[in-house]
Amino acid sequence: MKKVILILIAILGLTFGSFAQNKPFSNPALIYGSDFGNFFKTLYAQGKFADMVKFTSAESIKKHGKDKIIDFYKNKIHFGYELGKLKSTNKEEDGSITLNYPSSQVFATKKVVRINVVIQNDSVKIKLPDNLKDF
Repeated sequence: MKKVILILIAILGLTFGSFAQNKPFSNPALIYGSDFGNFFKTLYAQGKFADMVKFTSAESIKKHGKDKIIDFYKNKIHFGYELGKLKSTNKEEDGSITLNYPSSQVFATKKVVRINVVIQNDSVKIKLPDNLKDF
């Protein structure tokens, strides 16, 4: 009888576990087989600036304003360089996560690119610096 109950509990656990959905944008290190930095770079390359704003933190939008951020994404950043592979993530004291991309090629120079992100509403969102020129 105990074995039957254990088997039923295991089956119920597996059944209810299959209903739990993984949020496709909640892990900055794995988004549809890539990572957030390369996903965000793809949005930039495709000119999907409104989608880039959707993946910008609420704090950044409140601080800079949606129109200024769209203008920044359209006209002021150069994000077309080769972004290296994501090698590590660091959880910061303020709850943000820093994504580290060593071996990135920026203007023919190897650099470490760091992108700060936060998790909001089960999605990764980019956290822009106070001075947008520092992005």
